[in-house]
Amino acid sequence: MKNVFELMKECGVEFPEDKKKDFEKSLLENYKTIKDYDAQKEKLTAAEQKNAASETTINELKEDLKKFDGKDVGALEQKITDLQAELSNKDQEYANKIADRDFNDLISGSILAAKGRNVKAISALLDLDKLKGSKNQKEDIEAALKALSEAEDSKMLFGTDEPTRTGTVIGSVTEKNSNADDAMMRAAMGLPPVKSE
Repeated sequence: MKNVFELMKECGVEFPEDKKKDFEKSLLENYKTIKDYDAQKEKLTAAEQKNAASETTINELKEDLKKFDGKDVGALEQKITDLQAELSNKDQEYANKIADRDFNDLISGSILAAKGRNVKAISALLDLDKLKGSKNQKEDIEAALKALSEAEDSKMLFGTDEPTRTGTVIGSVTEKNSNADDAMMRAAMGLPPVKSE
């Protein structure tokens, strides 16, 4: 870029050397270069865009606030808190139901695995609250069932079905197992036999 004094000299205007410094100082105070102008213009454009975005945000917030005109914000916050508490309670309730179901399935499965004859009767003899609170439920249930199966007053609730003797018309006696009757009925109906564990 050419110096200002060179440009003026080309136009036929010359400054004395003692006045050049004063002229240059006045020129820089009152006039800016194109580079400075462009930088300021970019700042102004950015500020205008930011201002327009802020105005848009303000207008959107005003529209959102109009939805709450005449409504009690405190009541809405309380309702939100109540709904969150209700949701938390429902989640806990469902978790408890699932835990109860899993526990009952574990009890039933363990009783059947221990050759228990009546799940309800044996369950009534167990301390279910203690077993439910146990950290090692499966082992504690098995230990409680073993104790019941060995106890004199409850061992009759465990074991396999005893065969019953039935007579035939001719007079011979055969041993018949109730499970065998079930197997014959299943075979007659075309169902597969029950697999014993």
